[in-house]
Amino acid sequence: MDKKLENRFYRLFALKLSGEANAEELQELEAILVQHPELQFFYDELIKPAQRDARDTERAEISYAAHAANMYVQEMLTEKQGLPARQHPVRFTKRWVVPVAAAVLLAVLLLVVFLNRKPGAIPGAGNEMATTKGSRSRIRLPDGTVVLLNANSRLNYDEKFKGDVREVSLWGEAYFDVTHDAARPFIIHTGAGTIKVLGTAFNVKAFDNGVFETALIRGKVAIRLKDHADEDFVLKPGQKLVASHNNNKTDSVMILPVTVKDSLIAETSWTKGRLVFVDRPLAEITAELERVFGVTIVFKSEKARQYRYTGTFDDTDLDQILEILKLSKPIKFQRDKNRITIE
Repeated sequence: MDKKLENRFYRLFALKLSGEANAEELQELEAILVQHPELQFFYDELIKPAQRDARDTERAEISYAAHAANMYVQEMLTEKQGLPARQHPVRFTKRWVVPVAAAVLLAVLLLVVFLNRKPGAIPGAGNEMATTKGSRSRIRLPDGTVVLLNANSRLNYDEKFKGDVREVSLWGEAYFDVTHDAARPFIIHTGAGTIKVLGTAFNVKAFDNGVFETALIRGKVAIRLKDHADEDFVLKPGQKLVASHNNNKTDSVMILPVTVKDSLIAETSWTKGRLVFVDRPLAEITAELERVFGVTIVFKSEKARQYRYTGTFDDTDLDQILEILKLSKPIKFQRDKNRITIE
């Protein structure tokens, strides 16, 4: 996609989020989405309302503000080079004033350093994209790699992918469709280890819950765990690596086939709006539901935590999922807004 058109999309999207887009701008945004369906995932996931706690909301706002600041810097660079500036500045409501002002101030300071740096000096730069509980995001990296970032996750990456490698860091869960570049491997850093690829599609789970998982859909990846520094675990398409760890020490490593149910790969079903569970304990299922729907789920019964389920669900209706779960097991749910108690 043309970079100018992509930036225009972000501008129109920001105006819609702030409630300040006029009819003509909304019509233009709709036309871009029709012409470029690859932007629809990003649009759908961020436009729908989500319940957020204060910390998640702050992180999302700062992440968004950083993107706005980056666009502001690009405009200043354009003017510096004598090119015409764009005619439709992004406007923000009061909600965005503080994070945007702080990010823009930082961006301007970095810009001054950039414009006055000595030859050969390379300023450090990086982006963070963060999702809250109940939201997802689609990110296109500088090399064309597409990342679908699942709920309650963070991705850090360099803005230009300089040097001989393309490096990102991930906390949480993401699906990567990596652009092939044999000369520059793509490396993902997580708390449990690193994943090295050339061009492939795979899913990574790297939450702080004692389990690290990588599922390969196509291509080839090599995984190096932090406490297995001299050993690479190489996956073939249709395989996944599951490593359990405790206190930064790996307890076990297994290479297993990916799980397929109802013509869906369970490990990547979330990218298609579905949740697939195969013989999973209720405690693991509820942890996933907390991330997807932005709720808190507590157990009054330890026995209920161990009940196991197999099923495929749409990820749009939490109440329906809860009703289905209680049909086959002797459990009850009590819901008070975003807090759910299981008895």
